[in-house]
Amino acid sequence: MTTKPEILDRALDVLRAGDALTLDAVARAVGITKPGVVHHFPTKDRLSVAVVDHLLDHWETELMHRAGPDPDAVTRLRAYVEFALLNELDPADLAVLADSRLRPELAARWSERMSEWFGDSDRPNIVAARLVADGAWIDRCLGMLDLDEDHRRAVVDVTLGLVGDGPTAEGLGAEGADS
Repeated sequence: MTTKPEILDRALDVLRAGDALTLDAVARAVGITKPGVVHHFPTKDRLSVAVVDHLLDHWETELMHRAGPDPDAVTRLRAYVEFALLNELDPADLAVLADSRLRPELAARWSERMSEWFGDSDRPNIVAARLVADGAWIDRCLGMLDLDEDHRRAVVDVTLGLVGDGPTAEGLGAEGADS
């Protein structure tokens, strides 16, 4: 029997191929019937939200690997900056947000999950570092940021320099410090 994670992995493959995320396309990619997909994900909307969560589960695993056990808020931000600029990125990450009908719901889910990682800081230096990483992630997923690894490492250093020695867990928000 096909598992939910297998279906979600194939759904990402559908997006990587540039195809629309539909129950039929995922069923074909998995090699099962559409009712086999519907058994796990009754609607395309539920499949789309599950794909976002599946993708973010992978992100969190990588971020935790980079940040280590019990990271403080600054270490979490550092892990994200390094992830966005140094990891191999996947255009499917952006494709999950492309469905205009679901964009508000998917974007809200993405924001909710990422806020668990970062907390809610309004400190300008923290916001600037996060925006640099977000922009790098988007540009790299779209194939627009064509920098060699040494250049990307230099950008990591500059971005983390925005954070400096000043940020504290309190400055990043209690959620970012404790999550």
